[in-house]
Amino acid sequence: MAERPATVVVTHPLRPGVAADFRRWQTEVDSAAASFAGFLGTEVTPPLNGGCEWSVVYRFDSLDHLRAWLDSGRRRELVDGAGALFTTPPTQNVLLENSSDAVTVVVSHPPVPGREAEFIAWQRRITDAEKKFPGFRGSEWHPPIPGVQDDWTILFTFDSQEHLDQWLESPQRAALLAEGQAFKNFTVRPIPNPYGSWFPAGGAGDAQVPSWKTALSVLVGLYPLVVVLTILIDELWPGAPLWASLLLGNIASVCLLTWVVMPVVTRVLRFWLEPGEGTDRRIDTIGLVISVVFLAGAALVFWLATTVVWSLP
Repeated sequence: MAERPATVVVTHPLRPGVAADFRRWQTEVDSAAASFAGFLGTEVTPPLNGGCEWSVVYRFDSLDHLRAWLDSGRRRELVDGAGALFTTPPTQNVLLENSSDAVTVVVSHPPVPGREAEFIAWQRRITDAEKKFPGFRGSEWHPPIPGVQDDWTILFTFDSQEHLDQWLESPQRAALLAEGQAFKNFTVRPIPNPYGSWFPAGGAGDAQVPSWKTALSVLVGLYPLVVVLTILIDELWPGAPLWASLLLGNIASVCLLTWVVMPVVTRVLRFWLEPGEGTDRRIDTIGLVISVVFLAGAALVFWLATTVVWSLP
């Protein structure tokens, strides 16, 4: 049987004022992880609701390859060297699979020796209650993995943030939590789009990025990329068959858009894509104007380039 991809969600509680240092450190960690066998990708998510916890998701093609990264001397060296950035040591949750694109929450429960049966029965009652709520997609239980993590990891998924919030704030859930006082020492964390989304998903209480903003942001990244690739392909492979040049251009544009261009676009437009609470319409207007002006400027530059320098349509 083929091995399942493995994911680890690492939560970093940062000290005030060290976000820039953390981003530089995280870039170094990402480069180190990418050098290990089976690495599939990583995603960094800033704190939600003004908090201090940054979440980093690493994906590997198997648990063995993930374990090799987690246990490596290089990772240990990087984590030990950044201790001054964190208020407490980073925590991690290892998941053997999670394929849903909906809103997912991961809950970590320390084991209570001798009470595993009671814990499982309590979790089953919680799952039975979740099933009665609109939008419930399913739940997964991951027992402790020897040598990797000590905690139980419980995931549950809803089809929207609104439906998730209905469950999280429900009296039924509150009553079940009250029943499980013996297991009260747990943490709850959202997993915002862990598999390479271009745009951040809202956590509890956060709104999703509006569709018109995501569409315009993609256009900001896609238009200049497509033009540049078209010019490069025409220069490097003159007379290429249309089907071949389109295939090559699409492969290159998808790869560059996902791993190079959109991370830059979303970082530059973060003030507009994630304005936070209490902002007014001026932020929407400023972001819209910046995007439109950039596209207009790019169109002018490329019109001059393709009519004066290159003979392209």
